[in-house]
Amino acid sequence: MKNLLSTFLCSLLLAGLALSCTEAPAPRAITRYNVLDSIPGEKPLLDKKYTPDNAAFDKLVTVTFKDGSVQCSKLPEGVSVKSDGKGMRFVSRIPGVEFRLSGRSDNGYFSVVSDSSVLVTLSGVALSCKGLAPLQIACGEVAFMQCAGNAHNFIVDIPAGMDTVKNAAALSVAGDVVLYGGGNLSLCGSRRNALYGTGRVIVNGIQLEVENSRRDGISAVGGIAILNGNIKITSVKDAIKSKRGNVLFIDGNALLSSTGEKGDGVQSTNIYMYGGNVSIKAKGDAGRGFNAKQSVYMFDGALSVLTEGGAVFSPKKSDYSSSACIKCDMAMYMRGGYMNLENHATAGKGINCNGKMQMDGGIMLVRNFGDDIIHQSIVDAHASAKGIKCDSAIAINGGKVEVLVFGNGERCEGIESKSDIVIGGDASVYVYATDDAVNSGNSFAMNGGRVYAYSASNDGIDSNYKVTVNGGLLVANGCGIPEQGIDCDFDANYSVTGGTIVTIGGMMGRSPNVPRGEQTTQPAVAWSGIELQRGKYMNLCDAGGKLILSYKLPRTIEKGAAVISTPMLSEGNGYMLTMSDTLIDGSSLGCGVYASGECTTDAAIKVALAGIVTNVDAEGKSETLGIDTTKFRPGMMPPPPGGAPGMMPPPPGGGAPGMMPPPHAGGAPGMMPPPGFDPKNLPDSIKEKFLAGAGKFPPPPAGMFNRRDEGYNATNLPGGGW
Repeated sequence: MKNLLSTFLCSLLLAGLALSCTEAPAPRAITRYNVLDSIPGEKPLLDKKYTPDNAAFDKLVTVTFKDGSVQCSKLPEGVSVKSDGKGMRFVSRIPGVEFRLSGRSDNGYFSVVSDSSVLVTLSGVALSCKGLAPLQIACGEVAFMQCAGNAHNFIVDIPAGMDTVKNAAALSVAGDVVLYGGGNLSLCGSRRNALYGTGRVIVNGIQLEVENSRRDGISAVGGIAILNGNIKITSVKDAIKSKRGNVLFIDGNALLSSTGEKGDGVQSTNIYMYGGNVSIKAKGDAGRGFNAKQSVYMFDGALSVLTEGGAVFSPKKSDYSSSACIKCDMAMYMRGGYMNLENHATAGKGINCNGKMQMDGGIMLVRNFGDDIIHQSIVDAHASAKGIKCDSAIAINGGKVEVLVFGNGERCEGIESKSDIVIGGDASVYVYATDDAVNSGNSFAMNGGRVYAYSASNDGIDSNYKVTVNGGLLVANGCGIPEQGIDCDFDANYSVTGGTIVTIGGMMGRSPNVPRGEQTTQPAVAWSGIELQRGKYMNLCDAGGKLILSYKLPRTIEKGAAVISTPMLSEGNGYMLTMSDTLIDGSSLGCGVYASGECTTDAAIKVALAGIVTNVDAEGKSETLGIDTTKFRPGMMPPPPGGAPGMMPPPPGGGAPGMMPPPHAGGAPGMMPPPGFDPKNLPDSIKEKFLAGAGKFPPPPAGMFNRRDEGYNATNLPGGGW
């Protein structure tokens, strides 16, 4: 019954849009967070009608090309032929006929029309034809094409003047076709496509090579399945394209290359990887490796994608189209296998998903070296280089993820979701980015696993609404004032109930963001206004000097801050914070975090936890911060000092809320400064009133315009990577 179900499922899977999926029966773990409504189940099996062993081809017709002419053997009853001397057109009204082709012709062709399944065997044939497909098959059932033995076969179509045939191809098939056998087949679609089919195309064991196809390599209206064999395709447009069906990779090797603008390695409704090795290079501008109108699913196998082209600007839309290793409009799912995505294109993405993304296992590596792009005259026209970008939620429940983004620009982010990001299970996530390492448009939640986030010039983790940590190890590195390790906008929206948290970066006010949300049950310590030096160890010890946790600092921040939260902290107990040059016998938790060892406690800062959060400054002065019950929604303005949420802060000099500050030199509110006003050379009388007696313009916050280049690259990562 199980095999029958799998067989039936494959038949539907290959039938284009008639895809039938069942929910995987795996039990749901506590830390697992499903964002996809359904996930396909087991690997489908091939329907028997696509297996040539089930068809008896006992009637043989040989077709031989030689010296510009063609000949055939005696025809069985029910088979007819028409010939013009260069090629032959056969019509078969009986089942079980095999046509065996051999020889060579520089302007010859073979065509067969059959109501039943037919077998075409290529036995060392080389055909080229001007303005016509050298091989044409039209079959009412399933057509089989076999490459026998070690023979090498060549099929080339040649343009004849201004060729405008829309679906021109070297091999043209009307209906379903199965390509199999151990031989070699080389196709060249000089007019348009190398192989075009109106039904489904199944590759099962053949050694297929497509060179310099003018448009697509394999193009089919129905589905395309690569079950086995070796495929190498070079095309201007799409290497593999299913117009209204799905593409499946079950086994075998596929080496795909697209060179033209908006050319894809694979374009389809849905793309499934159950195994095999797929390597794609998209060289053209705005090219994609996988491009799915709906979803991409990866269960096993290995996928490598390299994109190199630039962005394409559309004057009509006033927007850019850019490259992506994987592009999907609905969902991205990964459960196993290995994925290596590398982008060198301007404003390109590793993964660009218009919907949701979920990962339950496997290994995913994303490297992006592209820069942002901004139009010279249209302000709103820009495109960003990102590692992973989703318009909806992202859930990573397992597997290993490494995302590296090295491009220049204000939006070169590692992982970005316009909605929620949830990490759990045994997931290991490492992110390095120029801009925010991790950015969620709504909430960031961590239920387990490990996350290391490092931003070269912004926040380690930036959540535009909530941050909730219930378990796991979270390490986040911001670049310094005003960027932070974790930027949550409001402490009231930041909650911790478990796990280990280590963050470094800048501050907003007297302290960085600290967990003061209503759900918070685990204490935290913030160490503010301190000097962080790369290579030194920041240590948290108990009152007796025993090390609880240590972090090897990956960067230098002149006026920085750190936040530490661990289940080892308890309210009412005393602790010590200290810096050391070395750590002896440390037990690594990964990415520079150690759970044990010995370090010096000289010049330690003593901390007494009197509340859920304790903020300690560089001189050792402590401040206890309690739970903040203020309710904040996404998009709300932060409260001013002493004012209600959304109110304007009091003006300098004590005016009423919302009023303009007192004018310079006694002028009326809103007046322009007097003529000759020079901010660099003000009279003392004006300086005293300008900033409530400050006497001078304040310098910018330390680190804001002096972001240090720590010299990291793809082979030298902070924390060492996973």
